[in-house]
Amino acid sequence: MHSISHIENLSKLFSEVYGHSALNIVQLSGSGSARIYFRIESQQLSCIGTFNDDVKENETFFYLTEHLHHRNISVPRVLGISSCRRYYLQSDLGSLSLFDKITDANSDTLEVQNLIGQAISNLARFNILGFDGIDDSKLYPISHFDIKSVMWDLYYFKYCFLKPSGVTYSEAELENVFGYLAEKVLNGDNQFLQFRDFQSRNIMILANQPYFIDYQSARIGSGLYDIASFLYQAKANFSDSTRQKFLVHYLDELSKYRSINRCEMVPQFPYMAIFRILQTLGAYGFRGLFERKTHFIQSVPLALHNLSNLLANVDDSRLRYLSQLNKELLGRYQVGQSDDFDGLTVQVYSFSIKSGYPPLNPEHGGGFVFDCRYLPNPGQLDLYKNLTGLDKPVIDYLLSLDEVNVFCDNAFSLVKSAIDKYLSRNFKHLSVGFGCTGGQHRSVFCAENLVKQLKSTFGDSGLRILVKHIELEKR
Repeated sequence: MHSISHIENLSKLFSEVYGHSALNIVQLSGSGSARIYFRIESQQLSCIGTFNDDVKENETFFYLTEHLHHRNISVPRVLGISSCRRYYLQSDLGSLSLFDKITDANSDTLEVQNLIGQAISNLARFNILGFDGIDDSKLYPISHFDIKSVMWDLYYFKYCFLKPSGVTYSEAELENVFGYLAEKVLNGDNQFLQFRDFQSRNIMILANQPYFIDYQSARIGSGLYDIASFLYQAKANFSDSTRQKFLVHYLDELSKYRSINRCEMVPQFPYMAIFRILQTLGAYGFRGLFERKTHFIQSVPLALHNLSNLLANVDDSRLRYLSQLNKELLGRYQVGQSDDFDGLTVQVYSFSIKSGYPPLNPEHGGGFVFDCRYLPNPGQLDLYKNLTGLDKPVIDYLLSLDEVNVFCDNAFSLVKSAIDKYLSRNFKHLSVGFGCTGGQHRSVFCAENLVKQLKSTFGDSGLRILVKHIELEKR
């Protein structure tokens, strides 16, 4: 079903619920689910319209939202539901998430810490008060965090991340690790309503208060899974001391509502964090390696780094094989640099568009890509056919053309503006690609020209400039 049909159906539902027409319906950017969201506005109000073809999941969301609301847990309200149960309206909680606050270099640190503390306090209430009176027959697709649920997650890692990564592994050794991890994460207090995907993107900030969204997959299980999900969210990039502080805060908050066994939960926590990271790597593999969604690709190295630290700190011989696999994966996904450079790296590429675009930096994603194909092509002239953009005759030819100079100056202006901002915000990576048909003349020239201008402008001011000519390296 196309988005225009979704808009028509949501517009009809809005009119039925509110008695007047919507003025504006805009589709919101996608997430990791198949649900499609729209912001619907009229002169009087704003709400979020949702389409989800999975009616059973929708019914669970409707039930949980009402259940949690009655326990004074901050979640959106369901405002209207279509007769087919595939469309519904919910409260508009705005566009600012806790993730936005955490990753915004300009955010006030104390304010962010307070919001995190509030969110974790609310998580404790979700886990315990949400468990009270829950009808587990309403939960979907599975009601309990049990051995079946755990093995699904571990196989998600195996088939959607480990196998596509091309790492050779022993099925028997891996099964031994899976069995041991399943035993560790299930052998504890499982009398909580587990949020399931508790991470800062699913916490909206409205009037300086946190609200929870996307809890459709909640199930009965360990609350440690949720706090591990939050504290080890890859791109939130919390320090170990921050994680420890908020773990203690979470346990303190749980203790306000019922007795807990800290001596059991604290040692179990790192195993739960390891398990959660494996599950998220499965998601990153599916959404990133298969669906090519940049956010998930960027998260892989950070998750692997978190996994490495956890495995080193746990120092459990039963997890030694997982540590060996993780070392191979760390190398495969190029986590960390071999040098100590801590400034901004600008990676400049030349490439052939017909052969594919440059690779994404796994931690920082893409940058600028300039298409040079409309510029005059020296490769079509016999005099330059066997030369490249590194050769003086080709350089002199292209420099003699006004349109080439204008193109290069405009590209430099855009890149310089980005670098100025990146340096001021302590960003670490920017990539710039120049593509042409064969990747040998125009793109090579433009890449080298940009490097020359950048070096002349920035010198050694915390900037490292690397250049890679993808097609020339194949020769």
